[in-house]
Amino acid sequence: MTFGQAIKEKREKLGLTQQELAEKLFVSRQTVCRWENGTRCPDLIMAKKISIVLGIAMDELIPTDAVQDYVPPKEVATDLSFVKVMLSGIMLLLIAVFFYVADGTGVYMDISGLCFIGGIIAFLVGLFIPQEKKAAPIDDDLPQRQCPRCGKQHDFDYPQCPFCGHTY
Repeated sequence: MTFGQAIKEKREKLGLTQQELAEKLFVSRQTVCRWENGTRCPDLIMAKKISIVLGIAMDELIPTDAVQDYVPPKEVATDLSFVKVMLSGIMLLLIAVFFYVADGTGVYMDISGLCFIGGIIAFLVGLFIPQEKKAAPIDDDLPQRQCPRCGKQHDFDYPQCPFCGHTY
């Protein structure tokens, strides 16, 4: 049983709709739907709140087989400067070929050679530029709001702070 299946099963046993559970947790119905479908996971604090609202232990909410089957999110490249440098190299190579083919007199041979060498260098540099990577997002990419009372961040669609209860 997955985390989402556990939430759905317990929610249905309690006779709650997704909307009712969402209101108790101060999240949107779509967020609950995403948790149940397994497309998103709540953070640890929200998982604890879910277990309290549904009246089950965290061990029941997150079964052992779900922990054993867990695959960490893939890292995604966020820095594409290597692509820009490699494309610049390819463009220089194309310019070099153009000058070489178009020049019948040999006047532009120096330009062609420089473009060719520059293109090769730029392409090779692009191969070795380190890429900055970040973990893929786990929870919703909803806008965040900072509570003026406790200063903690939470989803913008909460009608009140889930940490201190401050109402907006």
